[in-house]
Amino acid sequence: MKKGFTLIELMIVIAIIAIIAAIAIPGLLAAQRASNERNASASLKTITTAQADFRSNDRDGNLVNDYWTADVFALYGLKPANADGTLKADDDVITDAVKLIEPSVAGADGMSQQTGAAPYGNVNPEASCGVGSPKAGYFYRSFALTETTNGGATEDLFNAATNDTDGANFYGNVHHRNRFGFAAFPETLSSGKLMFIVNEDNTIYKTNLPAAYSCTVATNLDDATNTATTLAGAGLDAFFTFAALGTGTFPAAPAQHGCSKMD
Repeated sequence: MKKGFTLIELMIVIAIIAIIAAIAIPGLLAAQRASNERNASASLKTITTAQADFRSNDRDGNLVNDYWTADVFALYGLKPANADGTLKADDDVITDAVKLIEPSVAGADGMSQQTGAAPYGNVNPEASCGVGSPKAGYFYRSFALTETTNGGATEDLFNAATNDTDGANFYGNVHHRNRFGFAAFPETLSSGKLMFIVNEDNTIYKTNLPAAYSCTVATNLDDATNTATTLAGAGLDAFFTFAALGTGTFPAAPAQHGCSKMD
């Protein structure tokens, strides 16, 4: 008669499995975080390439060489103006959008729930590409401000009337001729431990997030000019908090705000 396992033998097997899991699982989680972080930095590079294309080829059809500074989604979902200089009608079905970035990056924009609301006009992402979902654990956000002198003045990238580059009947305060800034930040520290930022210089910077970091992105805020995106945590640099519309500043000297250049 074949003898089965004894209780002691089963306990030993379970203990061995537990030890292997304790060793392997943290490594797997760390590998996933590293993959998410590489994906986020690569996506920011894609955004800068899209901005260069957008500006040099006048992708929005406003007859001005300028960057789009209001949100990330428009680099996928913006519909170019009509040839007569008028905006196309709002439509959930995007058939003639610029599509300069992946829809997954566009949908991970923490500021993309716009439904015919000024200043977005014809940008209507509601049913287009899974708005409000992180891409590989990361959300993406356009900076509202950029620091023009180290420790000094800031420039409003899309709220100020001076950045209405194309005048009446076009898109409103959503462009800048020379500047832009974007951030990629994780949904949780399990998704990634780094925030990445980039501007028109096309240099990716990274910064370590504090242990108390938290991220809240509320979606489905129709007819609003900003979703409720909040980054918080003791030790998080104030430049990168994105606490409300008009906040979030790309620093003139990223190294002085805990950032280092990507290799």
